[in-house]
Amino acid sequence: MTEAATVEDTVLDVLSDVLHEPVDGLRQQPILAVYEWDSLSSLEALSQLESRLQISLDLRSYQAVRTVADLVELVSAMPARTAL
Repeated sequence: MTEAATVEDTVLDVLSDVLHEPVDGLRQQPILAVYEWDSLSSLEALSQLESRLQISLDLRSYQAVRTVADLVELVSAMPARTAL
């Protein structure tokens, strides 16, 4: 499995958990506004993604995300945090 596939799988898993939607449904309808994508779900997904992938996302860029693909692209571009 490639790193990109791992990131996509993680993003889909997190969104599926937060939005209570099956992964296949998110793939078929990738526009987040269709679901209950509000401030609470957005922050929950942000927290889970940062924790699971050991990244720090730029909040403005994150809030500009509109689709699953946008989020995968944003997350894929982030370097992993290094331990202090």
